[in-house]
Amino acid sequence: MSEENVEIVRRIYAAWTDASPLESGLLDPEIEWVNPHDAIETGTRSGLDAFGSAAEMLGDTFEELRVEFDRFIDAGDRVVVIGTLRARGRGSGIETERQQGYVWTLRDGKAVRFEWFNSPDQALEAAGVEQ
Repeated sequence: MSEENVEIVRRIYAAWTDASPLESGLLDPEIEWVNPHDAIETGTRSGLDAFGSAAEMLGDTFEELRVEFDRFIDAGDRVVVIGTLRARGRGSGIETERQQGYVWTLRDGKAVRFEWFNSPDQALEAAGVEQ
């Protein structure tokens, strides 16, 4: 099942690139979007509308935003994604580039939780993956 989970996460990101992950049918209606404790806005959002709002906020904040994926790591019901975020601030024009980590939790073929971290090590630790 976990290889299938990696493929589901890849399909979510493909949908995100093409249009919206909300339209993919791969997100549970009660999905949680979890910001890390060191984010500007911390906490957990629940539901498809909240997930969509969080994703939309990224578009409002950044003029350009893309993540180049380095690794997808099978962790059972979780998938750890390591990638390099490249973005340019909409108002400031400041460019940023940094490695980040993401943890997706899946159940019954749908994502039920999305967590992002300011470092790959934090994501690996959160998913219980040995480095």
